[in-house]
Amino acid sequence: MSLLNIEGRPDERFEKFWETKAIKYPGPFDEKTLEKTHNVISMAEEKGVEIQGKKILDIACGTGIYTLPLAKRAAHVTGLDSSETMIKRLKNEAEKHHISNLDIIKASWRDTDIENRGLKKTFDIVWTSMSMAVKDKEDFMKMEACSRDWCVFIGWGRTNRNHIMEEAFRIHNIQYGPHPGVAVAYTILQDLGRSPVLKYFNDFWDWEGTLEEAIEDISGYIETRGALTDYDKLKGLLSKYEQDGMIRHRTDVEEGIIVWQVK
Repeated sequence: MSLLNIEGRPDERFEKFWETKAIKYPGPFDEKTLEKTHNVISMAEEKGVEIQGKKILDIACGTGIYTLPLAKRAAHVTGLDSSETMIKRLKNEAEKHHISNLDIIKASWRDTDIENRGLKKTFDIVWTSMSMAVKDKEDFMKMEACSRDWCVFIGWGRTNRNHIMEEAFRIHNIQYGPHPGVAVAYTILQDLGRSPVLKYFNDFWDWEGTLEEAIEDISGYIETRGALTDYDKLKGLLSKYEQDGMIRHRTDVEEGIIVWQVK
């Protein structure tokens, strides 16, 4: 396993957000997380994507939720992420599970020069999941430019429910809901003349932490939507949900997976 040199600088607002999220972000071999990962990989395989013996790029790889399970079957996986903490956790998990057939690039996808990096048409599959890094036409074309065969995009579906987050957003006069995801991606790909295949599925995740941790976490979501956190209001709201010194909440979401072959 190698860690390649740093390239570019991501937007500071999102960098701070993901560094904060990285501390409590699920690990790739947590039981529930791994079960979901295997299910999603199976969905891709059902649509024709072959993992065994392939070379894969995982954009915005995080803690390695897909990177490491894919690496157990692929010939080689390259993970790319801008968060130092996420990458540190990925490296620790890789060493713990004796996974060495991977490289890690610490970089912002938008700032990555795929030509100079030697990423162009280097991979059989280019993969990304629940990332803000791939969201417009240029991002998808750049993603395709790294692939020799398949691309896989996993993103937000049509629903996102979390009553505490909804209240927190409401007191900041912003709307809570999923980021533009697979519906937008599907339209972009159709406009590019591709033949994407889309499948929706349901998921959920639980969050637990102290009042201070909850304030920090939720303020990150608020600020990525372009608003400033009113910490007094947020603390007042979250204090109502504090039990035994902890805040607990659950997010129910719909996600979607899109697979398509590169022309």
